[in-house]
Amino acid sequence: MKNFTILALWLLPNLLLLSQSTFHRTYDLTNGASENAYNMTITEDGIYVNCGTWCDEDFTFCPILFKINNSGDSLWHRQYDHDIQDFAFFDYIIDSNEEYLYACGRIENEDKLPFIAKMDIWGDTLWLKTYYEEYWDAAFDIEQDQEGNLVASVNGGSFGEFGNWTVIKTDSNGEMLWSTAIEDSVDYAYEGRLAILNDGSIMLAFYSGLEWSNYGRAYHVAKLTSEGEVEWVRTYDEVDRSDDWPALIAPYPDGGFVTGWAFDTIQQPFVHPDEGPLLRRLDSDGEIIWEYKYLDWRSAGIMNMTVTENGDIVMCGLAPRAGPSSEDSDRAWMARVSGDGELLWKRYYQGLDLPSDTRPFNAVAEASDGGLIACSYVHDTYATPIPDPDVWLVKTDADGCITPGCQDSILYVSVEEIPGTGETALKEVFFKAYPNPARGPIQVEFLNAIRYEEPALRLFNLQGQQVLHQRLQRGAQSAELSTSGLPGGLYILQYTSAGRVLQQEKVVKVE
Repeated sequence: MKNFTILALWLLPNLLLLSQSTFHRTYDLTNGASENAYNMTITEDGIYVNCGTWCDEDFTFCPILFKINNSGDSLWHRQYDHDIQDFAFFDYIIDSNEEYLYACGRIENEDKLPFIAKMDIWGDTLWLKTYYEEYWDAAFDIEQDQEGNLVASVNGGSFGEFGNWTVIKTDSNGEMLWSTAIEDSVDYAYEGRLAILNDGSIMLAFYSGLEWSNYGRAYHVAKLTSEGEVEWVRTYDEVDRSDDWPALIAPYPDGGFVTGWAFDTIQQPFVHPDEGPLLRRLDSDGEIIWEYKYLDWRSAGIMNMTVTENGDIVMCGLAPRAGPSSEDSDRAWMARVSGDGELLWKRYYQGLDLPSDTRPFNAVAEASDGGLIACSYVHDTYATPIPDPDVWLVKTDADGCITPGCQDSILYVSVEEIPGTGETALKEVFFKAYPNPARGPIQVEFLNAIRYEEPALRLFNLQGQQVLHQRLQRGAQSAELSTSGLPGGLYILQYTSAGRVLQQEKVVKVE
């Protein structure tokens, strides 16, 4: 009996890890002011969310540090009166012992200097230090190396002349150890993201504008030693694009790193580009191991990515409207690929109340139970004189599902709370049918390729009689439903899998 008890006590936490909790919630942190969530730091007991808001009538930017538990319950939030550029700390991390947080950004005072701040786990600022060098403007990304030192990327330049990146290293008290300039040219350099490899070397991914194009972008990676010596700077892509999708980088568990950015999926001169994500796995010397261009992901801009504990890569971003209807609108997305770049799944998520104002997932991270959490904002209602965005967090299982076993749906999240539950409404949508009303055939557009077993469309009249049954092929994304011979009236269209109803909608046949 004693051995059974010990076994049960050992199994309990492991069984809990296997059951990944999910939630979908919005949070009004400032009682009406506009809010957004930019990135997250995961701990064993919850999640720190980096948010920002307009903090007064003069539209001053103020950061918010927000803590939730692993079930999505709000624990506390702290709003800072620092006047910070672009709503929030640009980035922050927690140290390996989970005792302190470090943040970086730019103070919007007279000098407009980059800073690093240290906080305790309750968000109290212990110190904030600014750094001055000619043309330094903002500290954009921060990481901590194996020795506890802090590494930050600092952007700066002169308007109309140049923009460059500098990597700085400080000790854990913020005292400068060294600084190294990476780029100094007429090109403007943007979005410098850092990764620190196991040997202490530092990787910086960034993109720059091209002189020959108003919209062109070149994507670069630089490698520095742990002492700040530049080993190499390489350009991997030069593309003609219009949108400012970031240059992303993350260390890989077994060495090397992975980069991610957007590319033009059309790749035709004088044609406005449709962006799709590009992933490239590189070794520690920058040599390409593999690369994937996801050509069928037209207009799916990548905002962020993370490497999970098992070596998969999870991306997130924004994809524009799904179909021909004027009611279609932008969708946030997440996707998971294997360590070899093979797509495992891609899912869409959208606000239910004001879908036209769904924003991209700004960041995605792996939760302590192996699930995934993404952050952004969504409008709860149209307010006067401007809409009122709230922080939006979506916690899924490792397969991107909020509801168990989701496969080819888009998850529409409502900000309206279900009375007495603390939960918000959720609607899974698999297809859209048009025209509606219809005089002829009904076109059915599936929002993702069909993945369910034994998929079918069924049409019922108001007496509950089945008047049409059409089998579907797995992998299909559209179908045409003939209404020839049916009298005019109201019908119920169902999408089913092995007899189970996944979605049903009302459609009207016009004589």
